[in-house]
Amino acid sequence: MRKPLLLFLPKRMMVLALPLMLSLCSYAATVTSQLSVNMKTDKACYVPGQTVTFVAEGNIPSSAKVRYRYGSHVLLVQDFSEVAKSKQWTWLPPSADYQGYLVELYTEGSGVENILGTIAVDVSSNWKRFPRYGFVADFDNYSSTVDKNANIKSEMAYLNRLHINGVQFQDWQWMHHRPVKLNGDGSLTQWYTDISNRWVGVEYVKNYIATQHAYGMKSIFYNLCFGAWKDAANDGVKSQWALMKKDGNGNYYQDYHGLPSSWASNIYLQVPGNGDWQQYMVERNKEVYGNFDFDGFQIDQLGYRGTVYDANHQKVDLPSGYGSFIDAMKQAHPEKSLIMNAVSGYGTEQIVNRDVDFCYNEVWGNGNGYGGAPEDQFANLYDIIATNDRLSDHQHPTVFAAYINYDKADNGGSGDHMVNTPGALLTDAVMFALGGSHLEMGDHMLTREYFPAAPLAMSDELKTALVRYYDFLTAYQNWLRGVSSKAAYSAHVSVNGNTVKAWPPQANSIVTFAKTVGNSDVVHFLNFSNTSDLSWRDLNGTRQKPTRKDNLAVTIQTNRKVSKLWVASPDSHAGAVQELSFEQIGNQLTFTLPSLEYWTMVVMEGESQVYLTGEAVKKDGYGAYDLSQAIPLNKASGSNVYKTTVYLKGNELFKFTDGRDWGYCKSYCSEYENYQFNSYIQLAHLSTFGNDYKFCVPESGYYDITINLDSMRIVVKKADPMAIEGVTADVAANKDHAPWYSLAGDRAPNPHKGIYVKKGRKVIFK
Repeated sequence: MRKPLLLFLPKRMMVLALPLMLSLCSYAATVTSQLSVNMKTDKACYVPGQTVTFVAEGNIPSSAKVRYRYGSHVLLVQDFSEVAKSKQWTWLPPSADYQGYLVELYTEGSGVENILGTIAVDVSSNWKRFPRYGFVADFDNYSSTVDKNANIKSEMAYLNRLHINGVQFQDWQWMHHRPVKLNGDGSLTQWYTDISNRWVGVEYVKNYIATQHAYGMKSIFYNLCFGAWKDAANDGVKSQWALMKKDGNGNYYQDYHGLPSSWASNIYLQVPGNGDWQQYMVERNKEVYGNFDFDGFQIDQLGYRGTVYDANHQKVDLPSGYGSFIDAMKQAHPEKSLIMNAVSGYGTEQIVNRDVDFCYNEVWGNGNGYGGAPEDQFANLYDIIATNDRLSDHQHPTVFAAYINYDKADNGGSGDHMVNTPGALLTDAVMFALGGSHLEMGDHMLTREYFPAAPLAMSDELKTALVRYYDFLTAYQNWLRGVSSKAAYSAHVSVNGNTVKAWPPQANSIVTFAKTVGNSDVVHFLNFSNTSDLSWRDLNGTRQKPTRKDNLAVTIQTNRKVSKLWVASPDSHAGAVQELSFEQIGNQLTFTLPSLEYWTMVVMEGESQVYLTGEAVKKDGYGAYDLSQAIPLNKASGSNVYKTTVYLKGNELFKFTDGRDWGYCKSYCSEYENYQFNSYIQLAHLSTFGNDYKFCVPESGYYDITINLDSMRIVVKKADPMAIEGVTADVAANKDHAPWYSLAGDRAPNPHKGIYVKKGRKVIFK
């Protein structure tokens, strides 16, 4: 093996004799804030190449500066007085797709930066990568007693400030089986009533769409996949399409969703997988798209319905029907977006592996009648995200339709008739930290599944806080949602004087949730320290505001050599970055966390390397357990992909790590092709914790290994024997001064164990 020990042995010896001290101090300015300036952008999101227009409102000192950041990295700093005219200015973001940025307006002096205001910018060519979903559900001017167009303008301006990039139109349609009401001449009927007998004005539906499109938002219409009103036979709905149930006497009847007697109809259900019904709905959707400029279809269902049958009394597999329905809608309108509700997880597998934009879960509590696993606890939210990731092959992010203060909102609301701010913010903090987002905002905050209902109002405090939270969700989307649940791990964290628990939440604790994102470890601190209520629902609106904690002495175990540490919080300085000094001794990294109210994110940036280690790595003798034996993978130039070709012993364990201190190794956890997957198996001489995943191959031989850290996928394949020349590297070969190259084409000054290229020949280093 050709590895210059002098590069690593001294470090190893220092670890054995005396802990290696890496004391790194940041000289960033102290950050304070006086958030007196409101900032706006002209769009909720931008495609690459679009220019952002900003407006600032408030008293802005002449010395103010504008700073543009990607994470902690400063892209540009400008004097506000030089770029802004009438407090308006523009910026052309970098051309990279799917990026979030934070723009800060601040002053500085004597080593102190004072944040005046911040705003996020999302540059994404398709909203489905980082969906932030809102809704509208009122399309009436109430006999001209309200200026509906003015309301549309103000409502959409607020959603734009939240960077909402897609809006669901709830209860906009006429009848579920005939959403568009046409006159005899084929023209649109300008006014009609919906199922609850509310008036809907076509003018206002269209104005909402036009306003949303001006902001760069997508407009998505809602409908059930299998709903029809009474007397639908008059409109061509066939009895042969009906979804049937059987009563206790063995009599069959059409399944239906019962509604109040004052409403226009119950909703009678059809077999969603019936091809004729699907074609009927395709024709109805042609009428929708032909008359309204909608961008897609939000498909709904009603959860588990028990045993159901078709008109021939044959059992119906509803989830399979949902998948078939999605396929039919996409085939008819391939350019349109589709999203389908997996109510309490029902039908998830058949929904998320179809051509949908993202995963959409309406979540309830235990015993909700919709079937599925428990979902009312904070811990359940991550389980749902992880399930969606796995079933969608980690291709679709998750949006939760989750109704806060549900019991308080029942029957028109109770108490102060206000949404409980601590309940709303802690739920958003957890959902966002886990990598999800929350359908909650329209002209009011959702507290019931009937979207037009607005029994609880938002305080000004909550409205302002939501701006901070959605700025945070958008600005740091690459750290929050850039990688899936595959990248999650259990961090070892201690905080002096406080109880700290790794995910899932425990009562009266600071809770941490961690992910590896590129060359950074991201640890979220969530404040459950003064609550025993671990349900996100805050049913009666009784959650108390958490006790803010300041200047916390934190220790985190990390195997990564950290080069920079920074924190950000939607609860502090409007989400602005704070770079912190820290000390790293061996695996222990210590620093002072400035504050924790609901949620603070800590980012530890460091070296980016991947190593292969374990019992399978050496052809002869013992396995690779230390620096002199572990194999670094070769990083392809300009990418986040690592490759190697290596000899592996069959039925022996190997793993991938991202650090060089084997006292603590955090392994990459991912899927790979065709080989046995081993989890929770202790590997001798390697001290690990959390989910430490190992792998093995069925037979000894050379294997091509690829790790893509963007998709978090590991691929292990048998190497092509025709491409491997049986040449053994020896002393003479290494005296030849021709350069060595990796298989990725990169220079390799010190060839390590594996296959390298020299003078056009592949050479195996054993």
